[in-house]
Amino acid sequence: MPISFTEDEKIIIEKIQSYCLYQDRFTKEVKNKLYSFKVSSQLVENIVEYLIDNDYLNEERYTKMFIQGKLRIKKWGRIKLKYELRSKGIDIKIINEHINQINEEDYIEYFNEFSTNKIKFLKGTLDQKKRSFINYFTYRGWENDLIYQKLRDIN
Repeated sequence: MPISFTEDEKIIIEKIQSYCLYQDRFTKEVKNKLYSFKVSSQLVENIVEYLIDNDYLNEERYTKMFIQGKLRIKKWGRIKLKYELRSKGIDIKIINEHINQINEEDYIEYFNEFSTNKIKFLKGTLDQKKRSFINYFTYRGWENDLIYQKLRDIN
C-alpha cells in the first residue's frame, strides 16, 4: 500500500531525494538529516521506506562504492573498511559480502605497490623505519600478515 504524504512532507521528500542523488547515502545518515528537519519518528520511517522502495537509498550500493573508493583513494585495508562501515550502522552481512568480493590478487598487488612506495620515504634507524611502517599500515587497516611479510623488504 503506497504511503501518501502531505504537501509539506513532499517538500521534505524532494530535499532528501536531492540529498541522496548527490551521492550515495546510508540509512543512518539519511535519518539524521531528516531529524535535522525536525521531522517525527514515524514520518522519518515512512520517508526512509519510500526512499528504499524507489532506489534513492540502497545500502548495498553504498557499501560497494565506499569499499571501492576508500581502497583506491585512501588506501585502506579490509580491517579499517569493515570498522568504518560498522560505525555507519551498515549490516555486517552486507559488509562481509562486499569485503569478500575484493579480488585477493588485486588486493595483495595493491598493498605491495602502496607499501613499496611507502618504504622509499621512511626515515630514521632501521627500528624506527620498521615501527613507522607497522603503525602506518595498521592504522589504515591492513592485515598483520601482509605488513610483516613486507617488513622483510626494509633494510
